[in-house]
Amino acid sequence: MFRPALAVATLLAFAAPAAAQQKMTWHTQESDDSAALVFGVPETDEVAIFFLCKPGTPGLTVQSMIGSKGLEKDADTRLILTAGGTKKSFAGKGIANEESGAVDVEATGQMADLKALAKTGGTMTIEVKGAKRSVSLSGMAAAATKFEAACSKPKS
Repeated sequence: MFRPALAVATLLAFAAPAAAQQKMTWHTQESDDSAALVFGVPETDEVAIFFLCKPGTPGLTVQSMIGSKGLEKDADTRLILTAGGTKKSFAGKGIANEESGAVDVEATGQMADLKALAKTGGTMTIEVKGAKRSVSLSGMAAAATKFEAACSKPKS
């Protein structure tokens, strides 16, 4: 799995505090060695899920930030995303979230999985062992297009 997920999580943790109760949105973040599609409050550590890629390489990392119940760090598990009639199940592992103390799930996926979810609209359900959360897909398609373009850039 990509370790840049830790870099994104750290970046999010040290971002400026948000104004009271800002709305979570789909947005992208880019650095020299990775790009992320995030559902959360921009410029904060308030995130429900993100997708991460290394430009010019195949595949992506999907990380749920909703916690879990009964999942141990490093345990094999599944991350299930459901939107409309589209259901994607990703093999992953439990990872410790040092900020919240929870065990989140990090999994691998493909851009085609993300694109299938992005075109459904409505809401998407994030499901991991012992936790489930619905998020809006409003704005995901446009952000996913920008994310895909960033992921397609050749390595520098």
